[in-house]
Amino acid sequence: MENIDPMDVPGAKVTLPISTAKKPFDRKFIADAKKYWSNMHMQVGGDHAMYYTGHLSEFLPTAVAPASGKVSVLERNLLKSVGETTFVRGDGSTSLPLDEYVNNGKQRLQGIMILQHGKVVYEAYPGMQPEQPHFWASTSKPTVGTLITMLEADGLIDVNKPITTYAKQLAGTEWDKVSLLNGLNMSSALDIAETGEAQMNPASVFQRFLAADFGVPNYNGVIENTVDVLRDAKPLPGEVPGEYARYSSLITKVLVWVIEEATGHSFIDNFNERIWSKIGVRNSFIVPMGSDGSAGAYGLNISLLEDLARFSLIFTPSWKVVSESQVISPQVLKTMQTSGSKEAYLKGDFTEHNWVKASFAKQGMPDRNSRQWDAVWDDGAMFKHGNLFQGLYVDPSRDVTAAYFSTCPVNLDPDILMGYIRQVAMNLQGE
Repeated sequence: MENIDPMDVPGAKVTLPISTAKKPFDRKFIADAKKYWSNMHMQVGGDHAMYYTGHLSEFLPTAVAPASGKVSVLERNLLKSVGETTFVRGDGSTSLPLDEYVNNGKQRLQGIMILQHGKVVYEAYPGMQPEQPHFWASTSKPTVGTLITMLEADGLIDVNKPITTYAKQLAGTEWDKVSLLNGLNMSSALDIAETGEAQMNPASVFQRFLAADFGVPNYNGVIENTVDVLRDAKPLPGEVPGEYARYSSLITKVLVWVIEEATGHSFIDNFNERIWSKIGVRNSFIVPMGSDGSAGAYGLNISLLEDLARFSLIFTPSWKVVSESQVISPQVLKTMQTSGSKEAYLKGDFTEHNWVKASFAKQGMPDRNSRQWDAVWDDGAMFKHGNLFQGLYVDPSRDVTAAYFSTCPVNLDPDILMGYIRQVAMNLQGE
């Protein structure tokens, strides 16, 4: 099968403003988007991707955790000063004011919400309606890291054991050498890193994995088995697990298997019982399922933006805004903030991500990744970035959180919203 440049597929380029996604798409556009649907086509972030990111459940089978109980109220305390925020970018230049950046359309931001003390201090929806669901991309990953940390606290999981103690599908392979903790912290020493090159290369292990998990043909026209692709992972020359932190969604897929094996229940049932049913959400939590029948919680979760914001609050002192009982114990939170290795983080590829380099001057850089969070600072704040520019920020000490959704091609300017959000959090604290 002849390889095709993913940018040459109809609907792969950006020709429509992001505000298009605020209204219903016409039938011809939808038909074309469905005709050319593929995981790769969605990831390039063109016009069709606007439909995929808001309607992903039309393309993959899903599991659903319904909204239940009384909806928790997110009060508004909108602050003009937040929209006026600027910050010093990684290159030393000063950013535009946040309002201007959010609404200029270039970043294809669709929705953003920033909260302090459980109240919304800033929100905007330049590319979606508040009631529209959207996929989380890799901001999904903390749901997996959180569940495993909760199961560990309950004595149901030992993170020092080989990951194949639980992910038995991979026993007898190089995965036997990877501890569950190293898997959580993405330091497997296997050739599964999710680099920018891998994202744009249909023949990469990353793209082969996504094709297999979506149940669609790979770059050679072959439908592969997800387990077989993962069993084929090879060690990186000269590396040992725990030494280098290298970003990979494939690890998170394996961690879903860990959760399901350790509990005997599906990911969605675990997440619903322990978290979603407890936080007064407005709408359902949806997760598309892989071809193997397990959740694609490495990057496919779907919800309203305000419900993602509710999820963010369970890590803060304002958890009472959304829950009658404390969902995340101090022990679980501390473990999530401190499990990563600063040395592995600095030696690996996390600091090479363009959103990190563009958002932070040297003195503001995060210290580590930890338990499926991309960035953790020494003050305990945590951030997770997602493909096509999604974000989730949790800052327990300042009691500030933020969430945002976008459909932005990877070849546009780097995402710098994290720089704004971090500056907002410090400004609100008077720092």
